Amino acid sequence: MKLKRPIPKKFDTTKYRELISTLNANVPGLEFERLTERVVYDILQNYEGFERVEKGPDYGGTPFDFFGFKNGTPYIVEYKGSLKSFNTPAETQKRRLQEVLGLVKGLSVALLQVKITKGQYRIFYDEQMGILFQGRRVPIEPIVDWVKQRISKA
Repeated sequence: MKLKRPIPKKFDTTKYRELISTLNANVPGLEFERLTERVVYDILQNYEGFERVEKGPDYGGTPFDFFGFKNGTPYIVEYKGSLKSFNTPAETQKRRLQEVLGLVKGLSVALLQVKITKGQYRIFYDEQMGILFQGRRVPIEPIVDWVKQRISKA
């Protein structure tokens, strides 16, 4: 069975009008994602049913942006936000996501892509993430320990 991309969904941009008016194509990707974090929390909790969401760790090489629980299952969530496009993680990041998944039993993964000005998002869960590619290796142990601590606290 061939996996299909998730169908884009709409979210209400009304409460983000002021924020959206400050964004433009010259805002660097990491800054754009920092500025739009509220949108991520809104989508994950109010549209996708996550019970709890928090910002991921600030370790170099962390391949995800958020950590949360959906139906009691822990998720690492990578966020790719843009004004008008659905962006994809780099190959190294995809491989590192897979590496974290392989080291933490019971962990799931999601990729949240957001077109902020269009009020659209799509979210890939687990097997929809596709094939992960090889890339440069950076220590993953601090990231795995961070995820395990969050799971044990739940």
